[in-house]
Amino acid sequence: SSGINAEYGDDDAMTTEEGPLINKEGFPVHPELWNAMWRRAEGAHPLRKEMSKGIRGNLDLPQVPVPVPPTLRSSQGVPEKLALIQKYMTELQYDYTGLQFFEIRKNRPLCRLMDVAKTIIRESLPIKCLEAVILAIYLTSDLSGVNRFPIAFRSKFEGETYKHIVLGVYYNGKFGALGLSRRNTLMYKELRFKTLVELLHDYISNNRDCSHTVDRIKLGLPVSHDKQSMESILWKYMVIRPGKASEKEFTQHCDTFSRQLRGQDSPYRRPTR
Repeated sequence: SSGINAEYGDDDAMTTEEGPLINKEGFPVHPELWNAMWRRAEGAHPLRKEMSKGIRGNLDLPQVPVPVPPTLRSSQGVPEKLALIQKYMTELQYDYTGLQFFEIRKNRPLCRLMDVAKTIIRESLPIKCLEAVILAIYLTSDLSGVNRFPIAFRSKFEGETYKHIVLGVYYNGKFGALGLSRRNTLMYKELRFKTLVELLHDYISNNRDCSHTVDRIKLGLPVSHDKQSMESILWKYMVIRPGKASEKEFTQHCDTFSRQLRGQDSPYRRPTR
């Protein structure tokens, strides 16, 4: 084992020798890839092929409800709108299939990633954490007063390395986050944290409750609200290593980032090439 799981696969990333299954050809899913997903499911399920026989081609299975994206009204406050967006993403459900239905190339322009978000809504299939971040960016684009920025965590568990990502949000002096995970405590955070330090410590503590030790946090730049932007997202602007930084250094890093979010310092500048 390499000791590193597939990037942003959360804590159940596919690590078999075959590599991760990613749908790169759009929809409908290619039959060969679809069958490969079922073979993996049979390999992981205790009932093996009996499980798939009871599902595939079974016309008597109950109809699965299709989640409907939230309608956001001007009369609703920002915390309520964020809660509705999270509720919709949770209804899509976390993807346990072993197949990533939507390919996310992080270096693509924002407008192209927003096209992926539209596809996620149209197909209404389970998603993992990185897909959830892209969807959350799309659904919050009209919330002009809300700063959105990626927060990526790297953690260790029993010698393996895991990666997870959420979309941090900042509004009216409070921090929160949107996202999906296998663990309810590692995804959505209400808009209630007075400081970024408090928000990150909450995730670190919740990881510890799952026997994971967070050893790196990457903070990205705030994402543009322009869904047609040709800019790409800057996923790594600041790196914090909780295991190496003192509490004072940890707080200083977070305060520096937070001041810029509040506009107290000079505007963010992308690194020059």
